Amino acid sequence: MLLKFFLTFFLCVVVSITVFGQDTTTTDTTTKKVTVVVDKAIENINETYKAAYKLYGYRIQLASESSSAPARKIRAAFIQKYREVPAYEIYQQPYFKVRVGDFKTKLEAIKFQKEISSDYPNCYIVKDEIEFKKKN
Repeated sequence: MLLKFFLTFFLCVVVSITVFGQDTTTTDTTTKKVTVVVDKAIENINETYKAAYKLYGYRIQLASESSSAPARKIRAAFIQKYREVPAYEIYQQPYFKVRVGDFKTKLEAIKFQKEISSDYPNCYIVKDEIEFKKKN
């Protein structure tokens, strides 16, 4: 009998703590801040994963300029003509390089190089880290 009493009392206390432990009725409409604390070990694992799984492929280099203004002009002209192909301006000291495309195979890069060779006769294929395109 005493055991049933303590068991019932304990059960009532646990239920009341879980039910009334948090105030869910807020009349205040202000937003509350949530602080997320990320462990450094998790950040290191994420960086290691990103470094290990870089996607390498090919791009076509259109130009290599000593200042950024000519490189930007070349990139802008390319974007106007070939809107579906991504163009990148990369700074590798001391040059600003304009590279286009994210080709997984060299064959794809060669095909596109032939397509643009009339506009960019000195373009050439380089191995580079490419962006992963998600198919919708």
